[in-house]
Amino acid sequence: MNRLLLFLLLFPALEAIAQPNQLFVKKGVFKKRIYSEGDRLHVRLYNGVERTGIITNLRDSIIYLNGEEIRVSDVALVIVDGIKKNRLPDTKTMLLIGGGVGLTTVGLTLNNANDFKTAALSAAVIGFGPLLIKFIGGRILYAFHRKKYKLGKKFRLQVFDIRVPYRKGF
Repeated sequence: MNRLLLFLLLFPALEAIAQPNQLFVKKGVFKKRIYSEGDRLHVRLYNGVERTGIITNLRDSIIYLNGEEIRVSDVALVIVDGIKKNRLPDTKTMLLIGGGVGLTTVGLTLNNANDFKTAALSAAVIGFGPLLIKFIGGRILYAFHRKKYKLGKKFRLQVFDIRVPYRKGF
């Protein structure tokens, strides 16, 4: 029974050591963006210098980008890189969809369901419609997506450091 109690008491400490440190971009109490160690970060400092790199360490309100030390209080702007834009599919997929449109048009025309014009239009809408909706919708969402966080009045950075300091002995 004592071993089980000791295990239950020590297990949360082992789990906390395994967690990576995190950097939060916050608006009030709400987290808008979360970066962990190993993520790519692009910042602009108050002196106008831009730094880009991999977060190697987060400790004591200091961000280490590729081993270079940057204080959180020196960061003026966090720039969001790598926003994925929706692109049209490759040529092979477009040709396969075009072939499906042709087969659907022929099938609707031979069954006397529709005349050729109506069958071709409805097959094109069925085949290429979802691609156009995804492409146009992605462009609209990209236009409204935040591309940078200006720190100061609205946004702030917070380093969440949960490392247990090393002590010799028990």
